[in-house]
Amino acid sequence: MPIIAEHDTWISVDPIIGCPANCSYCYLGPLGLKARQPTPRVTPGRAVEMLCEYLDETRDDLSRDMDSTPVCLGNYTDMLLTATNREYLRGFASELAGAGLARPLVVVTKGRMPRALAEALDALDITIVIFCSQSFHRTTMGLRTERGPVLTPDETFEAGFSCRDFGNITMVHFWRPIVRRCVPSADWAIRTVQRLKASEYRCSVAIGLSAGAGIAQRELIETGLLEERSRACDELWDDEAWADINSAAAAVGYPVYRSTSCAIALATGKAEALGVWDHRRGAAEQCLPCNCPTTQRALCRSQTLQPEVPDEPLSWIANQLGGSTSQLEVLPGRRVRTCGKAQQSLISLTLHKYQIELLPESISAERAWLGRFGREGGND
Repeated sequence: MPIIAEHDTWISVDPIIGCPANCSYCYLGPLGLKARQPTPRVTPGRAVEMLCEYLDETRDDLSRDMDSTPVCLGNYTDMLLTATNREYLRGFASELAGAGLARPLVVVTKGRMPRALAEALDALDITIVIFCSQSFHRTTMGLRTERGPVLTPDETFEAGFSCRDFGNITMVHFWRPIVRRCVPSADWAIRTVQRLKASEYRCSVAIGLSAGAGIAQRELIETGLLEERSRACDELWDDEAWADINSAAAAVGYPVYRSTSCAIALATGKAEALGVWDHRRGAAEQCLPCNCPTTQRALCRSQTLQPEVPDEPLSWIANQLGGSTSQLEVLPGRRVRTCGKAQQSLISLTLHKYQIELLPESISAERAWLGRFGREGGND
């Protein structure tokens, strides 16, 4: 559990470990971090110092306008579920603003943003995106999949209003994990999407059920999220549940995405940064089916992935892999195939730095989930 790590969509900053929530599908279970008092490892100031050191180490050859990868605080805790975590968030955001890092700050939470904290964060004049995680399992399933001091579905709808009058904070709904049992009908999906829109969430992001090595599948089976043990290494995706959600999104006129990168792009008014919209990067599954505003689609379509990959990033990739450029095969869509194994962090860093998707023969897993980048099939 490094304090600074490169993830698919963002740079993860994890100075606190332990979460008071106890969700059956959470990757924190096998790590012993569910239903546990959060423990700070470094001060907010030191966490920002470490972030700056990491950026200097990994991006010293890039200008700021060439890389604006967001920063996500607290992937091994919940920054809004305890008073201590909320105060840490305030301190970290203040330090981040003071460091002059022009990167969006992302927080994923099952809690509520207190008014005083929202006012303090908004006054910092930095871009903040709050992903409010709500699966709606409690309204549709007999067994509780989420325990602890987490918001109920009704409280989640109310939380969407909490930052509507702030200019620097955007609320996004994180719909995870979706399974057929938690989306019981098309009518239910329409009513739920209508309430999300009325609650003024900017959009939703739907994520499937993670079933990798870092997930306690026994709990998934006991709660009914999973019927039997799965050999899948990452996300289990329910096409029928998604079809109902996506049809509801189109009917209501509300964006529901399949990529956190798309939600951050919409929230910040920028084109999506990872090429999700490109057909060679899985647009047929990840982009095109989603109900996205026409203005946002036009903004993304105005971007193009440069067809040629310069020698400099290829040399950098080869050096990181401990080989030579002769072992790299450049494919359409700024994808580069390589023999051997590559770490998850390197795949993400290569994507963020150069918009190059690295495709190794195998991936050295560093997290409980593999993510969608770095594999030939994208999301297979």
